[in-house]
Amino acid sequence: MALPKEPRQKMINMMYLVLTAMLALNVSAEILNAFKVVNNSIKNSNDALTTQNKAIIADIAAKAAQKETAAKAAIWQPIAAKVAAYANETYDYVEDLKQKLIHEAHFNPADSSFKIDDLDAAIRLMGNQGKGDELHKKLIDFKNNVLNVDPSIKKEFESKLPMNLEPPKSEAGNMNNSWTDAYFHMTPAIAALTILGKFQNDIKNSENDIVTYCADQIGAVAVRYDKTGVIAGANSTYVMPGEKFTVYAGVGAFSSAAQPTITINGKSVSVDKDGKASSDIIAGGSGKQTVKVNVSYKDQDGKLINEVKDIDYTVGTPSGVAVSADKMNVLYIMGNTPNPITISGGSGSEKINATMTGGSIKHVQGSSFEAYPTTPGEQTVNVVIDGKTTAKKFRVKYLPDPAAFIGTKSGGSMPSAEFKVMGGLIAKLVNCEFEAPFKVLSYKIGALGGGVGSYTQASNDGNRWTGAAEAIIKKATPGTIVYFDDIRVVGPDGRPRPITPIFFNLK
Repeated sequence: MALPKEPRQKMINMMYLVLTAMLALNVSAEILNAFKVVNNSIKNSNDALTTQNKAIIADIAAKAAQKETAAKAAIWQPIAAKVAAYANETYDYVEDLKQKLIHEAHFNPADSSFKIDDLDAAIRLMGNQGKGDELHKKLIDFKNNVLNVDPSIKKEFESKLPMNLEPPKSEAGNMNNSWTDAYFHMTPAIAALTILGKFQNDIKNSENDIVTYCADQIGAVAVRYDKTGVIAGANSTYVMPGEKFTVYAGVGAFSSAAQPTITINGKSVSVDKDGKASSDIIAGGSGKQTVKVNVSYKDQDGKLINEVKDIDYTVGTPSGVAVSADKMNVLYIMGNTPNPITISGGSGSEKINATMTGGSIKHVQGSSFEAYPTTPGEQTVNVVIDGKTTAKKFRVKYLPDPAAFIGTKSGGSMPSAEFKVMGGLIAKLVNCEFEAPFKVLSYKIGALGGGVGSYTQASNDGNRWTGAAEAIIKKATPGTIVYFDDIRVVGPDGRPRPITPIFFNLK
């Protein structure tokens, strides 16, 4: 698999919020709520990093099994594995501390609640019971252990590992009496949980930096395409009189060394000595059919490429009627956007008349028709030829929810300059057969870190950020985490709908 440079989630300036909360004898509900928002965001970030780190470790293991990369992987796989083991051990230790802190804050098992404003829970656990000093030593040991797994790691990361273990400065500019007091003395329970989550984020970011570095050192072997051949085909193998079809031809290059992985209609197909594969297909059904071909190969730079191609063909019916959906066996409700379908029978297309329940059908040309469903559920297409009616049932659904994007990214790490010039948020379908447009109606922007000293949130109408939302974006600098929540969009079916929130770490 490819190794994208995904988020580093560098949480900086978090303690400004903590120190602000400490200024008041009574912690305000607004500050407690801000901690809850940040704590949840850190947890989501940690979960994403955990998933990504596991994927990188798995990819390194896969490279160790490939003859082209086995030698280098043998050097870097043990290093990555040790770093992952240190990270998991320390992360789990902090997770155990979080559970103990929740119980210290009067945990209620009936509803899993606890006193988020408890100012004594952190003091009891981290101070009186000595867990603060123990945590500090664990984090120092983790940092030393991962830096010392190999001299090259220490040289590369000693000055830039995302883990600062110095106590934060007070507002007067002086250092606090101890590391434990600086972070946990008179700290509300929810704030202490957020701080512990921040340390977990440091651990996962450190692991991510190093295992990604190890994966990059393994690299990939360039592939030379040493075989060529003619590629030819047609968009249909069956037409009615007077109908057009397209023939294409070209020259393809193949690699006898790369040996691509090829599946045809989900079945793995062996590759010959020239790097090509072939499979016999038994035609089934009637009307337009599609063969899906999935090819995974390495380009000449060693980058893993995965491509899916559809090969269409038409199965004729000497008698009776055939109805098939061109885009999956589902029709989507899309307003004025059509669902292309093929209707063929034993007679010419001029003798075919088609209607459907819960929608309408329009004849385009030849065997090509367009369906416009309006009602979800099971609907019936009725085809009449020479006075004889044949029914075919289809499932009708709404389009799936789109994903939110800033530029081409749906979250993760992004340079702050690139982020700002995007100017707004867009929504589009991912992995869908249709390119149906979605309009962004509104969303909320939240930001913390970098140039945004305390958690700030604003609502925004339309896809481009304006007003208060634009002001937040202008203040964002490297180190800022920007959240997009309560995102509402509308598609071609005219139904407003919420979609999944996203967040970015600016660098």
